[in-house]
Amino acid sequence: MERTRNIFAWLGEKEEQEVLALALKHVEKSFECVLEMKSGIESLVNNDIESKKRHIVLAKNAEHDGDEIKKVIMNELSKGMFLPPDREDLILLNENLNDIADSAKGVVRLLEFFEKEPSAELDRLLLENSTLAVKAGEKLKAAINYLVKSDIQKVMEECAQIETLEEEGDDKRRDLIKALIKTELTPQLTILVYEMIDNLENVIDCVKKAGDMVRILAIKAR
Repeated sequence: MERTRNIFAWLGEKEEQEVLALALKHVEKSFECVLEMKSGIESLVNNDIESKKRHIVLAKNAEHDGDEIKKVIMNELSKGMFLPPDREDLILLNENLNDIADSAKGVVRLLEFFEKEPSAELDRLLLENSTLAVKAGEKLKAAINYLVKSDIQKVMEECAQIETLEEEGDDKRRDLIKALIKTELTPQLTILVYEMIDNLENVIDCVKKAGDMVRILAIKAR
């Protein structure tokens, strides 16, 4: 009999179990990076510079840990008994998870340049956008857990909610740009805030891309 492409058809095999377990660890680290990013923004808004510095370090540490997990996954995929299409799908998911942490680290790197919050309106919108990123990350974690459990309907539901959050993020970006245009800041701060807005959008976009990949894997697992 021809071997099925369904990556869950042989979950009892050691290699597949190890890769899926590592994927769960990877999403945890990516989500941790997003959480620390949000906490760093909250610290900036509260003018708690020491707390901001602490969360920046924690975000960078989480991103580094995720990089190490990514390397292990790539190594496992290179030697495991996966068919090429399955290997490609898992590699893309691995890359998507890594991109989430990279984008969140991009936000905290910009936070390092802020000594005080930009403005009350921008503070509110930045926090709201970072909260959307956290919610999207929570949905992605849930989707991957349901994927491992082969609960395809739940995977679809979580991924649909990620799409909704991504659309909300697009609206929030427009609100942020409008607020930035109306706020009197130095040219340097204007550039920094704009870059932060873009990086926050990238975080949510990367979660959406990872969710799309999870959905593809779920459809193949039917």
